[in-house]
Amino acid sequence: MSAMIIKSREANDLKLTAYHGHFATRHSHNSHYLDITRMKHECAMANIAAASLANHYVYEKEIDTVVCLDGSEVIGTFLARQLSQKNLFSLSSEKNICVVAPEHDSNGLLIFRDNLRPMVSEKNVLLLISTVNSGKTAARALECIEYYGGTTQGVAAVFSALKQVGDIPVISLFSPEDIPGYVTSLVKDCPMCKAGQKIDALSNSYGFSPLT
Repeated sequence: MSAMIIKSREANDLKLTAYHGHFATRHSHNSHYLDITRMKHECAMANIAAASLANHYVYEKEIDTVVCLDGSEVIGTFLARQLSQKNLFSLSSEKNICVVAPEHDSNGLLIFRDNLRPMVSEKNVLLLISTVNSGKTAARALECIEYYGGTTQGVAAVFSALKQVGDIPVISLFSPEDIPGYVTSLVKDCPMCKAGQKIDALSNSYGFSPLT
């Protein structure tokens, strides 16, 4: 597998490593695995990512809670801080914004325990997700937020192959246009499978496991 370093159009200090190959996830097959480990776990880079995303919401949306998926809580915490900074024109200025992550139950459904429900119910929610490919994970999260009585104000992502999930626009730091040759598809439609190309690795938000 070859790799390349990609800079974000939002900020030159934001970078990810794109590995080229045939990667299988639960919902899709992708031509690249996008390693955003540093953005998710390094405070300095997570803060830059959060500031870039916050610029799209701070003057447009009032946010009470950031719901984080795929281990994006560090970015989510900085995002809450950016949105709640004292600013005359910020709609969330000086708010005590909550940062929460749903839990998967034994059936794989997303749930919030009773102690977290008040942070979502009747709140303006910003959904933060590491990557959006097929959109199925994001769609399930939106359903979960709606079920618990929250109102989703936006979907923010480090990378998104989609411009929107349902009728909600996705704001992302990276898009397929930034990754030369990037292809994502449902398993049944995968052009690499149809061409007889073997799967190189299984991947998810935690990383990838080579099969050879």
